[in-house]
Amino acid sequence: MAVSLPNALGTTLLVITMLDPSPGRTQLATSSSCPAPRLVSHRGYDATENTLAAFENALDAGSERVEFDVHFTSDHQPVLMHDATVDRTTTGTGRVADMTLAEFRALRTADGQRPPTLMGALRLVRDWGGRAMVELKEVPDAEDVRALREVYEVLDARRWASITSFSAAALRAVGSIGATRGLLSSSTLRVSAAAGFSFVGVRYDRLTRALVREFRAAGLPVYAWTPNDRGDWRRLADYGVSGVVTDRTPAYLAWARSACSVPVTE
Repeated sequence: MAVSLPNALGTTLLVITMLDPSPGRTQLATSSSCPAPRLVSHRGYDATENTLAAFENALDAGSERVEFDVHFTSDHQPVLMHDATVDRTTTGTGRVADMTLAEFRALRTADGQRPPTLMGALRLVRDWGGRAMVELKEVPDAEDVRALREVYEVLDARRWASITSFSAAALRAVGSIGATRGLLSSSTLRVSAAAGFSFVGVRYDRLTRALVREFRAAGLPVYAWTPNDRGDWRRLADYGVSGVVTDRTPAYLAWARSACSVPVTE
């Protein structure tokens, strides 16, 4: 069985998918003319969180990256759910870890959706030409890792799906998959603690200009989660963070357009 991580402050394992944008979608310039950090839509947008509709809504609104959360079923299948239990976002009750995949897929959200598998969510994002962040909410056991590796192999995801976690143990457990890994923290994180990882994610109100500068000097991009206010977006952009994980996809895109002098259309 997988070991659940503490649920403080919305902890999850993040996977970032990196694909070329779909033709015709408007992107924000990534040069110095555009100081806005990359947008990551937190658990999707405008539908029940961690559902395919929420991810479609975020991508359709103009986001290129979505964030979602992974637990493992009792038969070791990676599925999307933020909490350890399904009570808050579905019509069912109980722990994900106590359900088979079939039992999990029989659930419905309040808006009538099936909670998705990781395979289904990553396939959707890939087909949209998007990117994703997926948080592992548990330290996976050997069977969990085998199932996760299979998803990556089927989708050829190593090159575009990064894995992050608040647990260094979870990141070490999935090291054999070969995906980029990032360490997350809900408090101030020491640069030394992120040694061996490729980026970090830190709660937005724990970030300072000096800390961002320190991480960047060590070659570690910084993602901030989950600021939802324009003032915080501006402050974090001034700090030099690489990305912002937010619940307010259209509002952030509108702010980013105002911060970027030249939008780029491909």
